[in-house]
Amino acid sequence: MKHTSASTLVREEQGIRLVEPPIETPGIPRSPDARRIAPGDQPSSTHRIGRISEGRIVYLLAFGAYFTVAWLVAFKYHNSPADAYSRMANGFYVLYSDDPHLAAIGFVWEPLQSIADAVVLLGNHLWPALSRNDMAGNLVSAFSMAGAVYQMCAALREWGVSRAPRLVLTAFFAFNPMILYYGGNGMSEALYLFLLITCTRYLLRWMRDGDLRSLAYSAVALGFCYLTRNEAALAALMGGLAVGAVSYWRARGRPASRLRTGASDLAIFSVPAFTAAVGWAVTSYVIIGAFIDGGSLGVRLKNQKLYSSNTLHTRVIYAIHALGALAPFLPILLVVAAVVAFWMKDPRTLAPLAVLGGALGFDAFSFLDNAIGNSLRYWIAVIPLGVLLLGSLVAAVQTPRPARVGVPFPTRSSRYGVRALGVVAALCLVLAVMIPTTLLTGSGMGNPQIGTDESVELGFIFHPGDPNFKLPVIYPFAQAADRYLEGRHLPDGDVVVDNADGTGCVPQMVVMSNQPKLFVIPNDRNFQPVLADPIAFHAHYLLVPDPTDGGAINLLYPSLWKTGAGFTKLAHQFTAQPGSACTDFRLFHVLGHSNQVS
Repeated sequence: MKHTSASTLVREEQGIRLVEPPIETPGIPRSPDARRIAPGDQPSSTHRIGRISEGRIVYLLAFGAYFTVAWLVAFKYHNSPADAYSRMANGFYVLYSDDPHLAAIGFVWEPLQSIADAVVLLGNHLWPALSRNDMAGNLVSAFSMAGAVYQMCAALREWGVSRAPRLVLTAFFAFNPMILYYGGNGMSEALYLFLLITCTRYLLRWMRDGDLRSLAYSAVALGFCYLTRNEAALAALMGGLAVGAVSYWRARGRPASRLRTGASDLAIFSVPAFTAAVGWAVTSYVIIGAFIDGGSLGVRLKNQKLYSSNTLHTRVIYAIHALGALAPFLPILLVVAAVVAFWMKDPRTLAPLAVLGGALGFDAFSFLDNAIGNSLRYWIAVIPLGVLLLGSLVAAVQTPRPARVGVPFPTRSSRYGVRALGVVAALCLVLAVMIPTTLLTGSGMGNPQIGTDESVELGFIFHPGDPNFKLPVIYPFAQAADRYLEGRHLPDGDVVVDNADGTGCVPQMVVMSNQPKLFVIPNDRNFQPVLADPIAFHAHYLLVPDPTDGGAINLLYPSLWKTGAGFTKLAHQFTAQPGSACTDFRLFHVLGHSNQVS
């Protein structure tokens, strides 16, 4: 008799292999060192390609691809999405506005993307393109999406997927057209996916080993994820239910004891996300007098009005097309993965279903409620969900079956043959699913009926000269406005302007200006009093958009655009060129006190 591991005793007698099950203490999970190591899940020191670790190579290759996309978006095509620019601008206001302070980050969106952008923007004096071309946001996307690819590869390895199918599956995920584009365009999707996949990976590890450290890592990642996107709220709820159920199921002892164990693990998983949500809401209430849901509610009501023409039928049809473009095999993968998990009594499939599926479900409910529009990016979480479900099936294909009593011990050559056959079967499965998925995703992004944003932002590259794929112009308009204002040599704080969504070109004006402190914006603490009586606070100009685009200034002075409201005169009009994403603006010179003085 010889010991081959801490938990398994193997005895070979007369060509017969006898395997005794491990001895486990009820209620105490197996330690990571005592568990059975699955194929492809060897210690990390063995995962090297040459002298460099596999994970490092995966990260660097992915980052190189996303950095290339980031560079092209920023400097060749100048097509940073408006939302990406606005989030970066919120970080910019914290550092470089007329009133730099942390609360200038704003309370409409969750803050983590803007905070990450602000960290990169610390180098803006050395490289102004970080703000002017939104390279700061693009770099955050590249770093984050490369991290998501690394976590995906690690999750597949720890699930038991051997190297060849693992690297192929990771490559298909990394170079999926949606992942590739959002890995370098400055939007929050990259940071969002990185944190979701990190949460899922460590939750998978906890479900395998019962390691409380992994559960804590998963919980912290989910807490940060909520500070990136509020979709994490449903992911936290579903993940908490999964953690509680799994913990109760594998605990030992009386029901009351098992219930306490489940509640303890549930608390460990839920507290960080709950703390993040409550902390952000309370911070919002203290600073602006409304919980974060107040700002979100305003956006939601605006969107419901904007998308009111979308019937429930059209929304359901779009959702089917979007999911069909990003994960056409998802229904099959869901059914087969659930059956395999039930047959193998493996709860790990619950991790991606709860975390990634919960985040996806949040967007699905919001979309059906008309709170968000027809945008393919809202469904992006289905991509890693499909990859992980496919990975679970690949791991099941490669998992060796335990030897049975009376069965002759296989020879080394036969073991190698079985292992090679499993790798080939796994590769065939990966290719059969991922090749059509990748092609359909690219096709969906180029279809204006499905990729409503992506087809506009990328269509002019792949369809040059086609009038249906013209890039909305923002940069030239903002640059022209900045040149005019800088030419007047105005002092800091002399121009009052609203940078809200209805005036979406204002963030570009502020961030691209050589004198960003020239503008007084709603993120500044003195915006309301200055707007109520500009001349008293030494502000001599109001920059106002066409009233059809709204804005706080038009709301306070409804006659300003047409008549000057009795205390200003028109100084200049900025007319948007055809094809511009900006509206017309008028610059009014303030002559005296307004009628809003209390």
